[in-house]
Amino acid sequence: MKGEETFKALSAAYARNPKDVTAVFKLARKWSERYDDAKSLEKYKEVVALDPQGKEGPYTQEYYDITVPYTEFAEFSIATQAIGGAKPDFAPVRAFISKYSKSKLLKQAYGRMAYYYGYQATKEEAAKFFEEYTQAYPEDPAVLNAWLTRIVRDKEPLDKGTELAVKIRDLTRSNPALEMNQTMADLYFLKGDKAKADEIYGKDTLENQVFMMAYNLINYSNFWAAKNENKDSALAMAETALRLEPDNAYITQQAAGVFLKVGREDKALALFGPAYMQKNIANDSALYSYATFWSTQGKNLDSALAAAKKTVELKPRQYYFWYGLGNAHAKLKNFPEAIAAMQKAIELAPDTVKETYNKQLEKIRAEAEGKK
Repeated sequence: MKGEETFKALSAAYARNPKDVTAVFKLARKWSERYDDAKSLEKYKEVVALDPQGKEGPYTQEYYDITVPYTEFAEFSIATQAIGGAKPDFAPVRAFISKYSKSKLLKQAYGRMAYYYGYQATKEEAAKFFEEYTQAYPEDPAVLNAWLTRIVRDKEPLDKGTELAVKIRDLTRSNPALEMNQTMADLYFLKGDKAKADEIYGKDTLENQVFMMAYNLINYSNFWAAKNENKDSALAMAETALRLEPDNAYITQQAAGVFLKVGREDKALALFGPAYMQKNIANDSALYSYATFWSTQGKNLDSALAAAKKTVELKPRQYYFWYGLGNAHAKLKNFPEAIAAMQKAIELAPDTVKETYNKQLEKIRAEAEGKK
């Protein structure tokens, strides 16, 4: 907007001083962003000629969060451009890997080659390259998956594919990457093991992904709603989580909390209000969560009390239901009933929680007596 760092401004700077390495490099980047490989290559070569020692820069590749000198990135770009075309030339990229063996760009250099070896090279060439690639990055599931993808395309060697699939599964078990699960499922279908394919890429896997997405969305919503920031986004993501998991009690309650935090009590009550209580009138666990939620919020208290009463009707020997009932009564200033319920909770409770319950009982008594 200010005319800075534009193609026009950089071209003018270059015209004034063709040996200005920064201007030359930034022009190379501009040409690259315009997909003009010939002109970007010309400027990258000028950068290398002007600064062969790589003292100028640095340049930050924001997507990968990598910072390197101008010359190193220029040499990387020159080398990887040579891979494209009908007759790829790997000599420049091999020279780059040899020269910059510790470069932060090394993985990208291999990745550029991987496309050719994954789709165009012979099986023998591919096996040799991927052996090298996976040895360089043995704990990167994306690298392993690149080789597995080639094996699935070739339908061999299946034993090596199984070895890779087992390793990928171990590396991604806590955070599956579905495109990799699909590749693994393809492998097991080739082996005739449909049960294993279904285990890796079947209904249960996808349902778990849906739940995890809903869980992450509701956590996001809670984070921003609690900070009173990004409220529109927090609300939208809570609603998305509910669409993904409409019958999940945890997501429902958490979404109601978000609605309250962003000032939408009407939405909270519509979602998690008296109608919800009636729908779950025989579910003691749902009623307890409902009563505890609204008692804590200090809202919808008559309905919370009704839910708490129902829990002790359903399970009169469950100590924490009596504790919830005591707190619901206390919120409504029904102190005699609150004290009686809390005493019942203490009577039934295990020793591990009696101290906590006694402290709450004393707090209620103090409030009943008008003390702080």
